[in-house]
Amino acid sequence: MEDVKPTRNYKDTLFGSLFYSCDEAVENAKALYKALTGKEVHHAEKCRLEDVLFRQFLNDVAYIMDDVFICFIEHQSSINPNMALRLLIYLARTYERFFTGDDLYRSTLIKIPTPEFYVLYNGKTKLKTDTLTLSSMFKAEVKSPQAEVIVKVININYDNLSETVLKNCKILSDYSFVIDTVRKYDGDVEAAIKECIEQGVLSDYLKHYGSEVVNMLFEEYDAERALEIRGQEEYEKGEADGEKKGFLKALVGLVKNGLLTITQAAEQANMTVEDFEIQCADLA
Repeated sequence: MEDVKPTRNYKDTLFGSLFYSCDEAVENAKALYKALTGKEVHHAEKCRLEDVLFRQFLNDVAYIMDDVFICFIEHQSSINPNMALRLLIYLARTYERFFTGDDLYRSTLIKIPTPEFYVLYNGKTKLKTDTLTLSSMFKAEVKSPQAEVIVKVININYDNLSETVLKNCKILSDYSFVIDTVRKYDGDVEAAIKECIEQGVLSDYLKHYGSEVVNMLFEEYDAERALEIRGQEEYEKGEADGEKKGFLKALVGLVKNGLLTITQAAEQANMTVEDFEIQCADLA
């Protein structure tokens, strides 16, 4: 099964390139999965979906590895509490690509890939949990839910090198070092890449992909800082006035500039998309 090709409106992140798009991506993803689970992978097939989780940056990575459906998602902002539901949708749409409607009515049992979900967190906010579940979103509490999605959250910040996954996966460790270095240089991507190459961190990859990596990192860092600085400044100003219009206006600006989708902006504001559009109608 071939993966859905991203359109030119979709931008790969460095994470997506390393673990999905570049020439060594399959082997990199297999090494990451082995570091997470200790399991060797014999066969890996790409199956990332477009326009399900993230509309601007493709930082989701999905494979069928042997008999397991794996989805890795890299997060540099705060963890989205709705990720289990989003991954349930991702999983359902992936299964739809395997089976036709008639298949579901067979008299024999259909075997499907076992799902495993991982959020690889590279943000600055302290993690509050290492697990996200679908059942935590249910309105009615149940002791034994009849439907469940479990998402493992793993801190991959470079200063968290004690984590086994970073110790056992050099490509992930190197990736985390690059992100940490870009932040250390406050977004001076070229200086950060120069240091990484000098220290032998992803040097072959960084030399080979050159300007493409610079553009990816610059856009990622720019989007992260725009949300962090512009959003927070406006939010604090609005909060002091007893309102959040400043923050909402900043989010509207980020949507207009293509740095956030309206869905992501609504999530940042803790609103539904409908409520966000209503409250921001006069802020455009």
